[in-house]
Amino acid sequence: MPEEKKSVFQVIIHSFFVVPFIIAIFGVLIFLMVRVLTLEPRTAHDYLEDVKIGGSTKRWQGAFELSKILANPKSIPKDDRFVNDLISTYKYSENERDNRIQIYLALAMGRTRDIRYSDILEESLNSEDEQILSAAIFSLGLIGSQNSMEKLLNFYDHSSARVRHQLSVALGSYNNDQSRKILYKLLNDIEPNVRWDAAISLAKQNDNKGRRIILDLMDRKYLDSFPNIDPIEQSQAMMTAIAVSKKILDDEIKEVLVDLMENDINMKIRQSARNVLE
Repeated sequence: MPEEKKSVFQVIIHSFFVVPFIIAIFGVLIFLMVRVLTLEPRTAHDYLEDVKIGGSTKRWQGAFELSKILANPKSIPKDDRFVNDLISTYKYSENERDNRIQIYLALAMGRTRDIRYSDILEESLNSEDEQILSAAIFSLGLIGSQNSMEKLLNFYDHSSARVRHQLSVALGSYNNDQSRKILYKLLNDIEPNVRWDAAISLAKQNDNKGRRIILDLMDRKYLDSFPNIDPIEQSQAMMTAIAVSKKILDDEIKEVLVDLMENDINMKIRQSARNVLE
């Protein structure tokens, strides 16, 4: 092809294909930038609406996102309309085949720490679904109503380890003789998770009855004996135990903390131990 014709052909290609394509790309980029800059962040009301009118997948995802956003105190609606709307949506979720919707809505209510949700959550203490029951127990613990505590105490000998575990966590919110009496019993539970969180709950209340368990949780060799615990979970358990150990500090615990501060393989563990000792 002669040079002149080739040049004309290149001009045509650039004019009718390359240039419009580049313009289109820039147009899309500008549109996306404007969309991102003007997009309003989703609120608790938006996610609750997803639960109410969305498809099956969108409903449980909306409930999940709602439980996340309500963990932020600044994002919690306080008005009666929202509270009543969430309660009625939770009641309706009892008829859903997908129990995740009810579970996440229970967690959402608990994370508000609003006592107005206590009654509806207490109704779920009659649930035969242990996942829903566990979520209700955990959430009632977050709210911390004295009336709820008296109902929670009845679950200390429940056949489900999951339920007893959530009870051991929930009772950490109640700093009184009644809750401690049950936590003492849970220190001897057959399930390790139940024993561990019972000890942690007691330590939060400045009670050292579970100190031996707290010391075990700061021992990597002990945690290594549980093959189902991965390294991340192991570190999380250690950091939790280290944090609450400050409430029941004694010479033996200090000695363990010094060793962790100087020798542990995880720098976050070292720093956590240092923070307690300072």
